[in-house]
Amino acid sequence: MLSIEEFRRKRKAVLVLKNGSIFWGTGFGASKKISGEVVFTTFTAAGYYCALTDPSNQGQIYILTYPLIGNYGIPAQERDEYGLLKHFESDSIKCAGFVVHEACKNPSHHESVESIHDFLFNQDIPGIEGIDTRELTRMLRSEGVQIGFLQVFNENEKIPSTEELLEELDKIEDPNLRHLVQEVSCREIRRFTPPKCNGKVVIVDCGVKNNIIRELLQRKVEVILVPFDTSYDTIASFAPDGVLISNGPGDPKQCVETITATKKLIENDIPTMGICLGNQILGLAAGGDTFKLKYGHRGGNKTVLDLRNRRAFVTSQNHGYAVDESSLKSSGFLPMFRNADDETNEGIYHPIKPIFAVQFHPEACPGPKDTTYLFDEFIRNIAFSKFGKNGEEN
Repeated sequence: MLSIEEFRRKRKAVLVLKNGSIFWGTGFGASKKISGEVVFTTFTAAGYYCALTDPSNQGQIYILTYPLIGNYGIPAQERDEYGLLKHFESDSIKCAGFVVHEACKNPSHHESVESIHDFLFNQDIPGIEGIDTRELTRMLRSEGVQIGFLQVFNENEKIPSTEELLEELDKIEDPNLRHLVQEVSCREIRRFTPPKCNGKVVIVDCGVKNNIIRELLQRKVEVILVPFDTSYDTIASFAPDGVLISNGPGDPKQCVETITATKKLIENDIPTMGICLGNQILGLAAGGDTFKLKYGHRGGNKTVLDLRNRRAFVTSQNHGYAVDESSLKSSGFLPMFRNADDETNEGIYHPIKPIFAVQFHPEACPGPKDTTYLFDEFIRNIAFSKFGKNGEEN
């Protein structure tokens, strides 16, 4: 087996899109061929290892538009008191492949224990650098995201011709046809219990990020993590004070069991919060519809407008599907947030029931108008549902 040092030598790599475009570059990480949906994100120099480990990116070849990635390396895989990795959104890289203009070979940070090369190599993920990510991004914005494949060749491996590369396109599958949520959801029920907890929330794991769990634990709420296909009756058997439908990858319409359980949550007025995919699932459960965006919303600088008070927030987003607001007219639900760029839906709520969801990621929005307050709103909904106006248990 070749050492990591040997793999750091320049290796030829190629990214091929379904439209026939071919981008040659230099490989880093693992030497292998993978296929996936080619998408881009406008995240800047920070947060790349969080993006890599975000379960919402399952099956995707992820492009970062920022020109230099990996400057501060990768931190140690340390776990907190609940067993969650401190610096990552899950226990492994979820992106199928990684595309950057330049990958930093010599990171500098006091917490860094390895380079981005080593991180990808150790988890068998291929990366490509040395290509014009601006041109690639403009192409995807114009034509929409598309499937493709990424291959990093070994040092002495035969390089295929253009014709051979294009022939490979017929063999690749659209990952959105797979049940991606099933691939990333937990297999067994897990409990996270903070000291002096004052509530209990079930998270339906469609690909939950660690930071979502942490936000609830910081509010002294016991978290019970259950698989995406858990029935309403099983959820109810835990006697939760509230339920959170998590983020996750792929087409929300494939989550039939989750949608069915969510319909019951709505019918029974259970305090519920949805995040990202959870917003789409709530919309479908309410009788609405979803659709695939041309190139998605991915990045840390997406502005949304709160329709209840006209306040604007800069948010972190990572999704390729959205709720069709017009399909909710007879559902009882109202639009809560709207995207300032394309006016697509960014959240829905029920004006009477303690139920709402947002399309963006409130657990990843540091700043002067931090949207983590939405977790507090969820906790208030739980408290009001449980104790009512007089503070007495209902």
